[in-house]
Amino acid sequence: MKKMVGILGLALGASLMVSSSAFALDSSFDAMSKAGKHSFYVWCTGGGSSVKTADGANAKEAQAKLATGNCWPVWQGLEG
Repeated sequence: MKKMVGILGLALGASLMVSSSAFALDSSFDAMSKAGKHSFYVWCTGGGSSVKTADGANAKEAQAKLATGNCWPVWQGLEG
């Protein structure tokens, strides 16, 4: 179990590094309250996790657009 959690952690870290280098993200606390295209790592139980974006007046509004029953978006930043 510990080995699997470690592998998942490494995979998540690697995917975040790749996605953050693809475009500039403002991940400051103030960026959460700004309107625009917000980037999220969408974690899904049972697999199918990915990086997605959504427009919104703030991060919370954009997050609500991506949340489903078995997936939860984790905010990464505001695309700049």
